[in-house]
Amino acid sequence: MITLADLRRLALCTLLAVAIAACGDGSDAPPPAADPLVAGPYPVGVTRVELFDAAQGRVQLTEVWYPAAESARGQAPAPLESYLPEGLEDLAANATVPVVAVRDAEIAGDAPFPLIAFSHGNGGIRFQNVSQCEHLASHGYIVVAPDHEGNTFFDSSGSQGELVVARPLDIRFLLDSFADFSDDAGSPFEGWVDTTAGFGVTGHSFGALTALAAADQDDRIVAVMPLTFGIRVSETYAAATFLMLGTEDKTIRVDGNMNIRATYLQVPRPRFLAEIVDAGHYSFTFACRVGLAGPWNGDGCGDATRFDDGSPFTFTEDLRVWDIINGYSAAFFGRYIKGIEEYDTTLATNLDPAVTRYTAEP
Repeated sequence: MITLADLRRLALCTLLAVAIAACGDGSDAPPPAADPLVAGPYPVGVTRVELFDAAQGRVQLTEVWYPAAESARGQAPAPLESYLPEGLEDLAANATVPVVAVRDAEIAGDAPFPLIAFSHGNGGIRFQNVSQCEHLASHGYIVVAPDHEGNTFFDSSGSQGELVVARPLDIRFLLDSFADFSDDAGSPFEGWVDTTAGFGVTGHSFGALTALAAADQDDRIVAVMPLTFGIRVSETYAAATFLMLGTEDKTIRVDGNMNIRATYLQVPRPRFLAEIVDAGHYSFTFACRVGLAGPWNGDGCGDATRFDDGSPFTFTEDLRVWDIINGYSAAFFGRYIKGIEEYDTTLATNLDPAVTRYTAEP
């Protein structure tokens, strides 16, 4: 079985082989694909924009991560407090979430880049998966993440029935908007988005439902990574799909995980399923590191008891879960949006066999 260490050695050997060959014969061979298991070649920038969807009458406060110019490398990253509303910065005072994105850095000079949207969970917030969003930006993507009005940590005014309809439309509105901005000479996002590439969507919990529903409605979305939720999709659903679940998820419980497995069996190939052993619902987010796990029942943080026999166990460390998410994210979107065939090796491999059950059908 290929291990994570084997993959890294393979990537290094490939890099050296290409470099040696290029030096020996003067060829213009392209460099190898970036190792998806580590940060990509770009420093990361982040900015914020507030948009209004007139069709739905909904405000979308949106965080945007992107590949930054080399001038951003080594600059101080925007602290987590800078993502919070004015006057509420203290909520992140004890956070231990590593961040790298530089606020309002210049975009990399080789834009445009493909576009991916992230959708937060029920009662979540747009930057709850900041590690995944930064990792994707470092690998050459524009990543947009809205606060879904009426369904955030600070605003729970929306009804579930309304939100099931509204949230996928939020994502489609963002994809449309940023594609339009890229062609608009008056927009600060002019030239950012590669409108010839398909779109990607990822999301956590209610955001996973949102991502699947948006892809079911919009065939421009060619790759979807739902984390910790599954739904039945239509017969016309055609996106590549990478599902993830936590085996000790106490929020969606055993039935919810069975639904994710059922979604995996229903969606067409290419399809992938990673089951993270002893992970909880919020192991996939920053909840355990921002002091907000209490309201979310600590599902993924510290010690708990098992579903099957009530025996004690310790949740798999969130940083370890994030490494799995990030590595597969870069490989999956790289393969099915950018068409990087080298990533087939990563997608055929269980990146962390000690804590992951993995199924791949490319």
